[in-house]
This record gives sequence, structure tokens and C-alpha cells, in this order.
Amino acid sequence: MKFLLKMLAVSVVLLTAYQSQAQDIIHKKNGKVIEAKVVELGTSEIKYKMFSDPDGPIYVDEKENIDKIVFQDGRTEKYGTTRIDASEMFAGQKKSAIKIGFMGPLVGYTNIIYERNVRPGRSWEVKGVLVGLGRQLEDEAVGFIGTYAYKFYKKPTFYTSDMKRSHLLQGGYIKPEVFVGYTSFISDYDYYNNTNGEKTESFTGGFMVNLGKEWIFDDAFVLDLSFGIGYGAGESRRSIYVEPNTGFAGQANLSIGWMLK
Repeated sequence: MKFLLKMLAVSVVLLTAYQSQAQDIIHKKNGKVIEAKVVELGTSEIKYKMFSDPDGPIYVDEKENIDKIVFQDGRTEKYGTTRIDASEMFAGQKKSAIKIGFMGPLVGYTNIIYERNVRPGRSWEVKGVLVGLGRQLEDEAVGFIGTYAYKFYKKPTFYTSDMKRSHLLQGGYIKPEVFVGYTSFISDYDYYNNTNGEKTESFTGGFMVNLGKEWIFDDAFVLDLSFGIGYGAGESRRSIYVEPNTGFAGQANLSIGWMLK
């Protein structure tokens, strides 16, 4: 009997010693695995020490960066999704799109647009306007306008740490844009007498601020609607309207397209 009691006492001591040395395993959402000793679980953060350095410093990490913790007793605690702009939450989504102006060819121009995501909430965009590609009008305008823009996608007014964007390129946005181009056209066309004026050439350029919204369907189809106003010089005649006498520039675009890798 005494032998059994001694064996039981030794087993309890060994088990206690083992548990005191057992480690917690922290799995982060970026794939990193940390062998640690969790010392505190807060509402939004965890505090832990490295298992290999139990007398070392205490580390702090946000819960939104943690996928799960496997504790020393085998219990597993999982956490919600990451913050709205964490890149790892969009793994597998396509980051580029090619778009064309939907109504432009009916009024004498064709927009070809390429958009590339930089990070969640940010994209850059280049556009080529082929003036005269499409239905030709009486002024017989031809030319090219190139633009560069940077898009800032809007966040929700209120959001929690477990929210994320539905797609990298979806949402409302504000888009500063610069443009420059060359157009030749027949000026002073007389609609009543059906007579033309002189052939005119114009270089144009300027800056605009656009407001818009983009929708992504099944990571494949793109619909983009935007309106912009700003300052400009010259006369473009197509896509981007520039009033040479006042310096006003404006545009309205409805584009459709497809997602790329």
C-alpha cells in the first residue's frame, strides 16, 4: 500500500512538472507558428513569453492577427477574421482588371482602362482614350488622350475588427487623375448650312478629381461608374470635356471589364 501511494505521489509530481513545461502554440494568420507561454488573454490582444525564454520579455499581439491558439492542455481557441485591410485575407483574389468605356463608341471615342491593386484600399489606373474610334461625328475628331489616376477606396463608417472588404477592387472611391493628349478636328461646324470650318489641332492636359463606385461579380466581371470635375487647357472633344475659355474639365464614365491575374 505504501508503495502504491509513493508511486502515485511521484506520478503527480512528474505530471505537474510536465505541465509546467508544456507549451502553448500560437498560429498567426500570416502562417507563422510560435511556441510560447500565454500569460494573459485580453479582449483585443494577447500577451505571451517565448517558450524557449521563459524569463525573457513579454510580447503583445493583436487578436485580429491570430488564427488560433492550441493551449498546453490540448484546448484550442480560434479567433475571428482579420481587420478590413489585412492583405492575407484576400489571398487568391485577382488584383488587376481591364475595362472599356461602355457608351463611348457611340459618340466617337473608345476608353481602354487598366487597373492594378497595390494593397487593400489602394489602386492605380491608366487609361487610353482613342478619339475617333467608334461612330464618327461631323467634326471628324481623331487623336489620343492618356491619363494616370490613383484610387482611394472608401472604408465603412463603422466596422469591427472581424470585417473585411468583399473584394480588393470593390467599393466607393475617390480618384485624383491627370491627363494629357492631342486631338485634331474640324472647328466651327455649321449644322444649319452643313458646312465645315477649318481643321484645328489642340494639345490638352489637366487635373481632375473623380468620385465613383466599382462592383466586382464573382471575381470575374467588373462594372465601374464615375464622375469627375477639375481644371484643363486645350480642347479634347472626346471623353474628357475641356472648355478652353473657362479652364473647366469634366467627364462621366461607365466602364465594363474583366478581372485579370
